[in-house]
Amino acid sequence: MDVNYSADKTAAANQLGKIIERNQHEIERRWFERVEKDIAVGCGIEPTQLRNGLPDYLKALVKLFSRTEAKNLDLTAEPSWSKVASEHGITRVRIGFNISQLIHEFIILRRVIREIVEERGGVSEGPDAILADTLDAAIAASVSAYVDARDYEARKKQAENIGFLTHELRNPLSTAMLSAYKIRCHAEREHLPLLDALDRSHKKLSDLIDSVLLTEKLESGKIESRPVAIKLGNLVEPALEAARTAAANKGLAFQVNYDSATEVYVDPLLTRSALQNIADNAAKYTDHGEVSVVVEDGRDTFTVHVRDTCAGISKEEIRTIFEPFERGTTGKSGTGLGLAIARRAVEAQGGTIQAESREPTGCHFWITLPKRPE
Repeated sequence: MDVNYSADKTAAANQLGKIIERNQHEIERRWFERVEKDIAVGCGIEPTQLRNGLPDYLKALVKLFSRTEAKNLDLTAEPSWSKVASEHGITRVRIGFNISQLIHEFIILRRVIREIVEERGGVSEGPDAILADTLDAAIAASVSAYVDARDYEARKKQAENIGFLTHELRNPLSTAMLSAYKIRCHAEREHLPLLDALDRSHKKLSDLIDSVLLTEKLESGKIESRPVAIKLGNLVEPALEAARTAAANKGLAFQVNYDSATEVYVDPLLTRSALQNIADNAAKYTDHGEVSVVVEDGRDTFTVHVRDTCAGISKEEIRTIFEPFERGTTGKSGTGLGLAIARRAVEAQGGTIQAESREPTGCHFWITLPKRPE
């Protein structure tokens, strides 16, 4: 949408702001009456909390319309509404919340303001279009926030259910591991290979349970970031140990380049978990060539780049690869949890994780984290 308004339209926006400012209480009164009237004949539909945030939102509109930058006046910007909605919890997911009702209340607000303008205004050009642009942006922001919140709540509930089931597996697994240990104490030599295989299976199952439980905690927001000052050397090297060993066993080159003395302020456990999962993935899915890890040191952030020469992954897989239990089409075994854990561990610290692949020349994953607390 074109946001470069003419001088006349900018003047109309400024005048509209003044009209809203002078008649704010009347706008609130008429809006409230009409919402109540609609609800009275609407089979018990509950109003949203827009009524609580309306005074603040009208003030935000006045501020938006009163800007003087004529050439770059963006009336479709959403931050003014998003800030008010966040402060009042208007798009918060809860039983009985009706996003359709919120949209309807915005439409009523537009009608009321238009009436006030016609009665007391004198705006010569474009007030209805200006209102449409601005309130449509607010509606779009509300719907997006509501959908995001609903998605988050659904993922959280699913994670809690999976976490409960996984937690229940711990007791029988512990019993099986203890029984295998006791049998080993009295086993004949020829039975030891079978017990070794049993121990390896128990270990894999235990690691899987730990991964699922960690994913559940990260998904449901039960893990909080606890940043401390730490040198990159103490952070990166332990995270790369397993990947370095796996690469050596496969004959891959393993290149690492960073300043170990650089100090950052992060959660060591979450950061190591993210780095380890990405590096382990690179070593696991690369059969020929190399894996490289490079840390790019910025002023306020640092970025860890992990590149490999694997067969590459498709754009479709890139879009879903960070979701729990989503796996590529390589045919290699795995749980599909490593990258999901990495993503949640990074995002819990206010960072980002991204990936790209220039099929079939390899993959590039990178993590960006703040170096210092805000």
